[in-house]
Amino acid sequence: MKIAAPFSSPEHGPDNLYEYCINHRFSPEVNRRSRLLTAIIPCVTGIGCLYQAVATVRDQRVYPPPGKLMDIDGCRLHVQTAGRGLPSVVLESGLGGMSSGWGWIQPETAKFSCVVSYDRAGLGWSGPDPSPKTASLAARRLRAVLLQSHVDPPYVLVGHSMGGLFIRVFANLYPAEVAGMVLLDAVHPDQHLRSAAIDTHMRSGFRLLKIVPLLARLGYVRLTGLFSAWSKGLPVRQAAESEAFLSNYRHLKTTRDESLAWETICAEVRGTEGLGDTPLAVVTACRDVLPGQPELQRELATLSSNSVHFVVKNADHVSLITRRENALSVVKAIHHVVERSNPTRQLNK
Repeated sequence: MKIAAPFSSPEHGPDNLYEYCINHRFSPEVNRRSRLLTAIIPCVTGIGCLYQAVATVRDQRVYPPPGKLMDIDGCRLHVQTAGRGLPSVVLESGLGGMSSGWGWIQPETAKFSCVVSYDRAGLGWSGPDPSPKTASLAARRLRAVLLQSHVDPPYVLVGHSMGGLFIRVFANLYPAEVAGMVLLDAVHPDQHLRSAAIDTHMRSGFRLLKIVPLLARLGYVRLTGLFSAWSKGLPVRQAAESEAFLSNYRHLKTTRDESLAWETICAEVRGTEGLGDTPLAVVTACRDVLPGQPELQRELATLSSNSVHFVVKNADHVSLITRRENALSVVKAIHHVVERSNPTRQLNK
């Protein structure tokens, strides 16, 4: 494993949905406290529900799907493709994430490869799905999306946060189709078992996620802008799309459902094999880390004998992809793996 020189990037803002739930609860700023209290009255009187319903209809009109919708396994999934060239790069979002979260990374990656982003069932523009949440089901559907979109293997899989679990299962199911992997501040399947701080951190966040769908239906999430910080730093259009869905009942219900499947998904990942000598880049955020996280990130880099570990000094867990300066560091890591997964690219230069 090679340790790369750290990337650096400027200061940035608050955390994402998962981190925001855990670290900030409902009051990250003093001036927001009054907004939260003010929102209670319309919510309990039913006005908030009406506001939520009307705003959701408006969002559907103002923010139509930017990509294609396709029927996969009885579910309608949203996918966006850009660029040309092999290996194709596939972007997998974390818990509560969606395709708009790749607003900086996808167009930059499209300059040197075909790149695909999509929304898992129930997230973003993808349709709902009552099936239990598992990584293997998500992987099979993703592969079907890629084949139906005529995006040919081999693939460089890029997973952020919980998305790192999903792409590890994909690689285990279809090893011949995977040319490389990039783990972006990815979840370690044993992190809650090996760090008391991480376990406490996660339990607190997951408790909040259990009631978030109800808060969304009452209009509370939208009225308070509870999760608007998650979209901060993205390009204008993608930031607005993300903020809209982070107030959406279906999107937040699916986020809760995926969090409830955490143990199932981690167990699936524990059953996977290593990556052998498949090119791997682990990209780690340096800010707001908990005890045990640095060691777990270094351990992820041992999944392959052909790996490199990048550190982005001024990024936190989600600004790693939402802030342009950090996102460009991520693109460098993706490019690193793309080049090493296809040696003919170097020969043809």
